[in-house]
Amino acid sequence: MKIGYSLSSEETTPNDLVRYAVRAEQAGFSFALISDHFHPWLTRQGQSPFVWAVIGAIAQATNRIALGTGVTCPIMRIHPAIIAQAAATAALLMPDRFFLGLGTGENLNEHIFGMHWPPSDVRRKMLQEAVMILRLLWRGGAQSFRGEYFSLEKAQVFSLPEKPPPIMIAAAGGRAAELAGEIGDGLISTIANDSLVRKFRVSDGGSEKPRYG
Repeated sequence: MKIGYSLSSEETTPNDLVRYAVRAEQAGFSFALISDHFHPWLTRQGQSPFVWAVIGAIAQATNRIALGTGVTCPIMRIHPAIIAQAAATAALLMPDRFFLGLGTGENLNEHIFGMHWPPSDVRRKMLQEAVMILRLLWRGGAQSFRGEYFSLEKAQVFSLPEKPPPIMIAAAGGRAAELAGEIGDGLISTIANDSLVRKFRVSDGGSEKPRYG
């Protein structure tokens, strides 16, 4: 078991997030998870820095600690192609230290462009398609894609790491845990429920992929 540190973007200025990441590394934490929201959960929390800029700063300020998004939603507020580019850059800045946590998002943060908030089953399908796009772009070369929810036209991520960052899928319910086992390299969950882990492992064929709680 490894012990991680939570970097709360909702309560913390970008400068302090970098400082806390450095302190977490100094204290011996193995990894950190940094939240990615447009709005804080509560107005009085008062913060919401752009996570990809903060990740770049943490990459330069640390040397050992692993870092993952906890979690990014690649289905509405930011197109999955942009997430693919951002995560590839983060992986270059943090070789073998960055992982990409993905989830189906929260209406609180994703509604800002006035689009309809889809039900959970649709969002899971959108996430599955988004992960397909991420892995496609990380192969290199110009890629096109026509899906039910997303499209690409001759898109290419030029700055790629030697190996793509692992994708960890967030789950709070059984169906999401099953999806995480099918399409993810690991599981993230804030729910202390062993049935989620069982569903994840069954869908994954019983392997020992990492599980973040």
